[in-house]
Amino acid sequence: MRTAPDAPRPGARTVALLLFLVVLALALRWPLLSRSVWFDEACMSTQRTGTLEQLLATLYVDIHPPLFVAFMHVWNATFGDSALSMRVPPMVCGLLSIPAVFWAGRRFVSDRAALIAAALLALSPVHVWYSAEARLYSPMPLAALIAVGCWHRLLRGESTRLLWFVHGLNLLVMIALHYYLAVYVLLLALLSPLVARGFTPAVKRLLFAHGGALALLAAFVGVKIAFGHFEKSQDYMRDLGVAELLPLFGGWMFTGNVFRALAPEREALGEALRIGAAALWVVLAVLGGIAIRRARAERTDGPWLAVLALAIPGFLFALPLVGMHRNYIERSTIAALPFVLLWLGAGLDAAGKRVNVLLGGLTAVIVIASLATMFRYQDERWTIYKPNPDWAGATAYLSAEIDSGVVGRPIFTSKPNPRSLCYYDKRIQDVRNLAPAAELGAIGGKVRKRFGAWFGDFAERTFAEFERQKAELLANAKLLVYRAGDGTPGSLDPRARAGEGVFYLMRNHWHPPGDTTVESLVASPQVEILETKAFAGVTVWKARLRR
Repeated sequence: MRTAPDAPRPGARTVALLLFLVVLALALRWPLLSRSVWFDEACMSTQRTGTLEQLLATLYVDIHPPLFVAFMHVWNATFGDSALSMRVPPMVCGLLSIPAVFWAGRRFVSDRAALIAAALLALSPVHVWYSAEARLYSPMPLAALIAVGCWHRLLRGESTRLLWFVHGLNLLVMIALHYYLAVYVLLLALLSPLVARGFTPAVKRLLFAHGGALALLAAFVGVKIAFGHFEKSQDYMRDLGVAELLPLFGGWMFTGNVFRALAPEREALGEALRIGAAALWVVLAVLGGIAIRRARAERTDGPWLAVLALAIPGFLFALPLVGMHRNYIERSTIAALPFVLLWLGAGLDAAGKRVNVLLGGLTAVIVIASLATMFRYQDERWTIYKPNPDWAGATAYLSAEIDSGVVGRPIFTSKPNPRSLCYYDKRIQDVRNLAPAAELGAIGGKVRKRFGAWFGDFAERTFAEFERQKAELLANAKLLVYRAGDGTPGSLDPRARAGEGVFYLMRNHWHPPGDTTVESLVASPQVEILETKAFAGVTVWKARLRR
């Protein structure tokens, strides 16, 4: 086996290729940075986490560990919370993942295969999308790659203080970033004695480090459970079953499942591309398995790449079998993406010259078609994920209404997620988001009971101040957002009839797709539409009830 100390450093040509891929990746991701900020990203903004009280309240209810939200609190305070600023950290993580997949991957596959994987990651529609979104999904693959690269080098003799420090710090990042990354923390600990073929000093230190990280995560989860707010599932998630496996690996991880955007006018082409991409993925996966098996004499740890690629999908697949449901959405598996691409890179590298040209050409066609489809339809159809509605444009219209002297008109929406309006103009606020939280009001008693009077008093002061800040936002708002009732004029908030009787209807056309309450109001003979403003993914109507 070519072990870590004997592995040659990448040559100048390899370094140049990696730099080129990083520049190419930046060019592909840069146009997406100008998209409107959507609900989840707005939750990372200063308006949601700008004060200490807001940060603590968000950490209490957030479904993820605290690192990313806390980091964004500090980042926004330092650099501001513009769309570009908030998206810079995920973008940097996405770009760093490209050399990282080569750095970690060459321990399991050839350098050429690792370079191919780096190219596939740079061009991956999924990775392009989430590298330009102000959320925690782009940092997840980077953390997993750093963990695997450090872990393998430590097992194979590169036991330097710097490497141990980086690995230890990265373990803390993983457990504080996303709960599913704990799968890798546990998996690498379990694999250590198998890969090292015994309990060497490095294995013992790794077991101690990984065990300590998992103990810290368990303590955090215990505190969340003690406070009564630890989410085990979400209604927008589903189970990962057998029928979802090929669409996940051969669809989402390969093309982002973007070809569904071609329907209906190019439905036949979209279906052909979808089937062709899945078939090509299967061929490359089989060839990758054969290549890794044949190279065991040179890289004895190559087969463990399959375990790394299947770890999180396998974990999510097993959850429903033990009674835990609704824990899967495609982006939950994004940390496995680079390991799947390394496997495909091994398949492309292993094929004979003629076959390699054919498979490489087909892969290039699929990847280019995927990116072209994503960029063409990202604003109007579901590609990697649902489009980002033009909240900035809709807010600009409502802000102009406020500037013209409008105050107190209600806005009725079909979905309680108008936080992007609040992000772009704090004079627009959602009544439901700012309603007093009874659960937060009772947290002081919970804290006092479990951790003593001082902490209980601190919790009460913190969340009392949080409620005061919400009340201040509500009092200073010029336009308030309400739910649209059941779609009938009689179910609207009484403010719809106040004053001149003018109000606004707003429809996010992508979320939820089956809710037609606003459309019913627009079509109602009792509602007079005064003005219609259509933006990408969102429409605003100025209306009033007929007398």
